[in-house]
Amino acid sequence: MVTMRRTKPGPVSSSQQTDQSDQSDQADRQSIAARYPLLQPRPKDQLSHPRNRSGRQTLKRRGAWRHPILLSLVSVGLLAAGLFLGGWWLAGKPWPLTNWRWLDSRLADTEPAPLRAALDRSAFARAESEDTEAAYQTYLERCETHSCAYRGAAEARIAALHHSAAQAAQTAQLQRRAADLDAYSQAIRADTKTAYQIYLDRCATHGCRFRAQAEQQLDALQSRSARLEQQSILAREAAEQVARATELEQQIEQLTEALDRTAFERAKRADTETAYRSYLDQCDATGCWHREPAENRLAQLTAQRRRFANEPEMVALAAGCFEMSHPMGRASKRASRSQQVCVDAFKIARHEITFSQYDLFARATGRDAPDDEGWGRAHRPVINVSWEDATAYAAWLAEQTGRGYRLPTEAEWEYAARAGTETTRFWGNAPNEACTYANVHDQVSRRENGLSSPHHACDDGYATTAPVGGFKPNAWGLHDMLGNVWEWTCSVYSGEFDGIEQRCASAGHAGFRSIRGGAWHSGPRQIASAARSGALPDKMYGGLGFRVVED
Repeated sequence: MVTMRRTKPGPVSSSQQTDQSDQSDQADRQSIAARYPLLQPRPKDQLSHPRNRSGRQTLKRRGAWRHPILLSLVSVGLLAAGLFLGGWWLAGKPWPLTNWRWLDSRLADTEPAPLRAALDRSAFARAESEDTEAAYQTYLERCETHSCAYRGAAEARIAALHHSAAQAAQTAQLQRRAADLDAYSQAIRADTKTAYQIYLDRCATHGCRFRAQAEQQLDALQSRSARLEQQSILAREAAEQVARATELEQQIEQLTEALDRTAFERAKRADTETAYRSYLDQCDATGCWHREPAENRLAQLTAQRRRFANEPEMVALAAGCFEMSHPMGRASKRASRSQQVCVDAFKIARHEITFSQYDLFARATGRDAPDDEGWGRAHRPVINVSWEDATAYAAWLAEQTGRGYRLPTEAEWEYAARAGTETTRFWGNAPNEACTYANVHDQVSRRENGLSSPHHACDDGYATTAPVGGFKPNAWGLHDMLGNVWEWTCSVYSGEFDGIEQRCASAGHAGFRSIRGGAWHSGPRQIASAARSGALPDKMYGGLGFRVVED
């Protein structure tokens, strides 16, 4: 070991000081080289280290200026790798290669498990936020190429969206419970291994609320021979189950009866064939507690529809008041008198009752069909009918349809005929305009029938009765209120207006009945809204018919 000792130098010159320093350094290097030979630089290293102005080698190597550029390149690479991996984690695809679809299939197999779980959870969350079948189907389609942790939840939600309204869901639930309870009750009543096995086999395709009880009973039956003591216990349990099942049956029966009653009340309010058919088609699910009344009412409505295809068409008139006039008498020189009369709202037939409609009544009641005088039946107004016949038809029609048909009062008839007018006729005062609005005594009937009474100077084209509805109606849409045939009213005929014109006569009253409107053989005096006449209740002839009203 070499011991180096230094003595305190004296004053020296600068050149001497430099030489001494070099000598000291040289000595130090030699001493270090002797002690640590492995630290000696190789010749190549010596060549690569430059020297300073004093001739001493420095540690700075040649080419060291390249190191910052290399560091920058490494930094940029690390940044790109970070963006690549970060985009892959957040978006499911490596950024900036999101549009490079040819990499999808290769990168799909290399996605990290946390990323797949996050993407799956995000896709299911989007489906949940939209909460539609299409959204869940989109999620399930994704499952074809990706693993899905929420497949069951998505499929369950799609199934839930298919459910109908709450009433239908409740009804379906009650049906399932009732079917399961009925199947289990049958198994309990049979109390055999076969019965319980059938019930358990049913559980493969239906939900079973009593699976445990059924399996317990089956096990008990299988081991009954070896477990006689336990048989009594199982019997008591079975009895308790039957009691519970009976209680459940009663509860379900009450619920189904309430549902059935609600459906039947809906059909009753509608009171149509369609409503009752709909109830009968769907009542199997609720027990059909009202099947018999529904079928009876449906049969009645069907019979009425078939029987009354020619039921009168009615026009609703609002309540109102009008001036009801006495026409000036033929031999009287007094002016006509009038008084204000008010009537309640009612409906009146748009046309006079036809042969087709009356013949249906005659066949149903066994009456003789009235004579048509050879003028035709079908849609011509019925003639040769008495007041009793007309009243009987209205009563029969009311009974068959359930509506309040009757003959009009004299006041109701004039109110409907005037249709809000105050002129002599509902079209005006000119009698010779009648042939546009009514079938009256005109040039044709005068020529063909040889009637010499005053006639209208026009031609309506009919010598006798005309089919109903062939002439223009009044302002309220009523046809033939004047002309064609006189019309029976339900009021007693009186020379004065004392209120009797607003009431219907009783069947036993023997007085005259008021008839209104004139007929095909009536001249201008009788073709007027106020014209009135009277006839005995049994009077019938070829110019007298009727129409009905409905309360």
